[in-house]
Amino acid sequence: MRPLILILSLCLPVFAQNAAQVPRIEWSDLPGEIVEKAPDLRTGYLVVPENRHAAASRSIHLPFIVEKSRNPAAPADPILFTAGGPGGSSLSGAKRRARQPLLDDRDLILFEQRGTRWAEPSLAAPEIDAALRSGWGTRLDGKPDPAVIRVALGAALKRFKDEGVDLSGYTTEESAADIADLRRLLGIQSFNLYGVSYSTKLMLTVLRDHPEGVRAVLLDSVLTPESNWDEEAPANIFEVLDRAIAAGLRDEQLREACTDLKARFLRLAARANRHPVVIRIKSPADGSPLTVRLDGVGLIDCVYAGLETAGSIRPTLLAMDAACKGDFQSLAPMLEMDLGSSQGASWGMRLAVWCNEELPFEKAARILHPAGVPKELKGFIQSAVPLEALDAWPQGNPDPKENTPVSSAAPILIISGEFDPDTPGKWARAAMTHLPNAHILVFPGMSHAPLFTHPESARIMKAFFDDPSHAPEPGKIREVPAFLLSGMAP
Repeated sequence: MRPLILILSLCLPVFAQNAAQVPRIEWSDLPGEIVEKAPDLRTGYLVVPENRHAAASRSIHLPFIVEKSRNPAAPADPILFTAGGPGGSSLSGAKRRARQPLLDDRDLILFEQRGTRWAEPSLAAPEIDAALRSGWGTRLDGKPDPAVIRVALGAALKRFKDEGVDLSGYTTEESAADIADLRRLLGIQSFNLYGVSYSTKLMLTVLRDHPEGVRAVLLDSVLTPESNWDEEAPANIFEVLDRAIAAGLRDEQLREACTDLKARFLRLAARANRHPVVIRIKSPADGSPLTVRLDGVGLIDCVYAGLETAGSIRPTLLAMDAACKGDFQSLAPMLEMDLGSSQGASWGMRLAVWCNEELPFEKAARILHPAGVPKELKGFIQSAVPLEALDAWPQGNPDPKENTPVSSAAPILIISGEFDPDTPGKWARAAMTHLPNAHILVFPGMSHAPLFTHPESARIMKAFFDDPSHAPEPGKIREVPAFLLSGMAP
């Protein structure tokens, strides 16, 4: 999102660089599977040390795309976007740029975080993907045998070691330094940051460590550094479920289904603990028929999966009611979402980040015995990585600042979904106390990452980047009860 004159200037720093200099930019086409070569694109690789804290470190290559704005008079402050996860690819939507509204105003930079799918090296771990789906249709709740997970973790660790990967270099701090290097090497004086879910933590880390040149920051579904996700997740999920049921009771069409729904579902969970229910689905991996037996924990796993997307909240409440009446098959779509959610991330990257800077600050006892879980669902544990990683994956020794709130005077817009079980609104409100120039917009009825689906998203984003000193007008986000819709437009 930069005018042509600035696009041309991207080349200037490169001519003066020594080919062996690190960090540096290597301009080149990217694989056609990511994006086809086009006049409105500049593509290349940021070359940086794998570990800036090591005495000697090999170089890694991180692909990026500069998408030129459709506005011939675009401001010279592009927007840089990275995906969540950790472990998600920022380049996955590059081919859909014709539908990207941000390009109406500014250039957009898509930057692939270290270790993710198209980075070199990628820390994808097919061994772990396979282990996580090994229990589908064979074990209760589709959960894998812990011994199988341990073998997969060990195999991935050995492969990474044989490939020369320094896992201690895969941290949010290092990724923030990558973004700072990219800005400098592109010759950008001022830019905007846009992060979603995990990458909101990354953007906050950029503000903490490398605030130079940051004009404004958009944070969708904020994960704060001080949040202990694994310890708090179960309680957060039940808090959202309670709010969703309460909202359903206020709606004429959902009132009957939501009456006494939580108590009825907990009774169902207790029965399923004694006599697991059977649900038939299509495998999220290949579409083949799959039969899964679920106990109480498996049932609430389905509910959690349904709460994560605004368009599935209403169907989830209706499915819970139907299941309480004996129609267990109604939960099939949520079960498919639950099982499929374990696949596709760059697991090596996710594990490295989580074990380097999240698990060291958490207490295993609080993860394994979380607060806020009903007695009928004892054993409902949520961890961003396999629990076996607690002792089967290298743990980091992070600086205490990695678990400390970030303070910044930068203009920031925080987006929060009313029914988000992953990054709850209380985290957003807590972050605000350290960000004096931050605004917050809560999207009623929405769940995780509202900006990806809400019809008002483009207007909200454009208004903020046009004038980050003011919160955008909420407009229809206050009027559209997205929670009540059967689905949202993609």
